Amino acid sequence: MKTLKKLNLTERGVLVDAAAGRIPVDTLIINVNIVNVFTSEIYPGVIGLSNGYIAYAFETDDPESYAANANAVYDGGGSYAVPGFIDSHVHIESSMLTPQYFAELVIPHGTTTIITDPHEIGNVLGIEGVEYMVEAGRGLPMYQLALAPSCVPSVPGFEEAGAEFGRKEIEYLLKNDRIIGIAEVMDYIGVVNNSSRMREILDLGFEKECFIQGHFFGNPRRELAAYLCAGPSSNHEIFDPESAKAAVRAGMIVDARDSSFSRDVEAIVGAVKEYGTLMNFTLCTDDREPAEILANGHINDCIRHAAASGLGEVQAIKAATINTAVLYGLSKLGAVAPGYIANINLVESLSSMQVKSVFFEGNLTAENRKMVQPIIKTEFPLEKINTVHVERLTKDTLCIRAPIREGKVRARVIHYQDMLTSITDEVIREVSVKDGIVTLDGNEDLNFIAVVNRHPGKNGITVALVSNFYLDRGALAGTISHDSHNLTLVFKDVPDAVRAAKRVRETGGGVVYVDGNSEYQLNLPVAGLMASVPAGICIGQVETLNKVLRTVGIESSNPVMRLATAALPVIPNIKITDLGLVDVNKVTFLDVILDV
Repeated sequence: MKTLKKLNLTERGVLVDAAAGRIPVDTLIINVNIVNVFTSEIYPGVIGLSNGYIAYAFETDDPESYAANANAVYDGGGSYAVPGFIDSHVHIESSMLTPQYFAELVIPHGTTTIITDPHEIGNVLGIEGVEYMVEAGRGLPMYQLALAPSCVPSVPGFEEAGAEFGRKEIEYLLKNDRIIGIAEVMDYIGVVNNSSRMREILDLGFEKECFIQGHFFGNPRRELAAYLCAGPSSNHEIFDPESAKAAVRAGMIVDARDSSFSRDVEAIVGAVKEYGTLMNFTLCTDDREPAEILANGHINDCIRHAAASGLGEVQAIKAATINTAVLYGLSKLGAVAPGYIANINLVESLSSMQVKSVFFEGNLTAENRKMVQPIIKTEFPLEKINTVHVERLTKDTLCIRAPIREGKVRARVIHYQDMLTSITDEVIREVSVKDGIVTLDGNEDLNFIAVVNRHPGKNGITVALVSNFYLDRGALAGTISHDSHNLTLVFKDVPDAVRAAKRVRETGGGVVYVDGNSEYQLNLPVAGLMASVPAGICIGQVETLNKVLRTVGIESSNPVMRLATAALPVIPNIKITDLGLVDVNKVTFLDVILDV
């Protein structure tokens, strides 16, 4: 693969000579226990590095005998040598950091390769946004490989984003040497029903013989079979044991996910561990907040959790290394073996999965959870663009009009199943009407929810009701709203909502909470999704806002992200977009107010 480190003929000859012992290796790693992902063995050994590749990885009890034939020696201190970790599915934008600051945060945890889907910024800035993510990820001490977003917007006709991708746009993106396939195909209903749009995109994947990533919620029999026959081969949207077993049995790649919003590894491992070694099983973080990465780790945390859930330590390591490398065609990644790229982690123990040292292309990159050398930040013009184009909102635009002047009507309500899940159900509630406008009188557990299109030339807006959101007072507004990333608001008080929306517009995006004269903000000016500051500063803003939101009712682990999936019309069962209230399963619009 041309995106990875390649050796020319001369360099290849040097690697062969180093492996044969005719010349010294650049670096010799000693006093390590090598984890072999091919045989599942663990044995003491030495690893010779040359020209960014592994020249040899030998079992030995006498490491000193190799030291004389090395230009430098690195003592692993009895640690375990494992391949550099590969995240099979991640959105950098969800870390709220730009690609360079993201790299600085995850590399010390052993992540040396990610397969990223930049559809978040693609929905905001189109091809220009995707190309920005790719270019900002070049030249870093990790591989940030991308997939071409397949669903921009996620469900055309049911939401409007800042761009729309079809076959032509995806074919153009696939020419980029860092874009290695087609990203998660979220419109699974369109796929199963052979919609012309999805058929064109999937046919392109077959023509290019590239990887097609899945995103599937449907029935695990007929619909799953149809989805796999159509082309997508993986799925990270698996929550329950039945779906996990059905996917594995059907040959689907199960991307077991532990994100900040959905922790699925334990349930999936519990279902599939009985099958033994699985090639079609990988691990991913999908969407993980920066504070969680800093505290708990990145893909190494998923490995630790999978092992503790019964998968076994070596099998868990394989799920985040060789399995992912093989599935994506990354032929020289994922193993500590001769001829492989020297992306190697030294971990203190296989149970803790705490990373002591990180080597990327043979160079020591991070040690003791810190970068050896800071990443030099490159400025991009796109980072300065204000992408929030929202007209001034008023009490008239943020209300639900009823067909009566006074009294009560029945209304559809978006009901969150619990504080953690993004799955919502439709419930019917009786609500009060005053002067022709729906109020929350007598329904203090409800909030208003609104989605306002924030992209140039578009002015869609929908206002509805939501329950189990747990916002006691004030207004929460944000531009992190998968996947269209329109402005989403949840509020009790309309003046607070107007003020919050204004503040988001002025600062170019982020998350704002307003309660009377009090105002708290997380600034995300890069496409309204990412901070242009290091992780530590961003984490400070997130934690300050999280603390405030917990005091007003949102007592989850990540209150800031509570808004993120309310407007995503590919996650069951009812969602809200700038165009209306959506029945996700039937792919139809719903009236907020039922017949009186």
